[in-house]
Amino acid sequence: MKLSITENIELLPLEVTDSSDILDLVEYSRAQLGKYLYWVDGVRDEISAHKYIVERINSGLSGSRWFKIQFHEQVCGVFGIKSISVGSGIAEVGYWLSHVAHGNGIIVKIIAQISSFLLANTDVKIIEFRCLENNTASIRVAKKSGAELVGSIPNYMNADNKNQDLHIYHLKM
Repeated sequence: MKLSITENIELLPLEVTDSSDILDLVEYSRAQLGKYLYWVDGVRDEISAHKYIVERINSGLSGSRWFKIQFHEQVCGVFGIKSISVGSGIAEVGYWLSHVAHGNGIIVKIIAQISSFLLANTDVKIIEFRCLENNTASIRVAKKSGAELVGSIPNYMNADNKNQDLHIYHLKM
């Protein structure tokens, strides 16, 4: 399923054949991505990039859907509906962009369109963002999308040489 977000932004299904593109993006932005995303260090070659993709698209989590992000017809990152909790109506999302695509409002625009998609096709009432406390780019996306901080998990992960809390933001739809 392809989702057109704007004239220049599209979400296309993430596929195992994307491993070369994903590896290239991770290599190009490794320093930036590796500060906050635990999996980056494990993506070092096409085999590990393939594994990264397979683990996501075959997660088995309810409602999970993973997409590659295209901006001006170039793959620039990944967006995922990581899971949908049927009982609570919460959809957790995850995303990353190559640093060359930052500053274009891509993820905020995706969130706006995904909200409409989720409202029309699921029982989701809340989009959940989980961001490490020092991941200012992801926190900025959550806040620009209208999400509010609802909780925190202390000392969730050591990232960027510091124990960091995991902040949980909710966007009510």
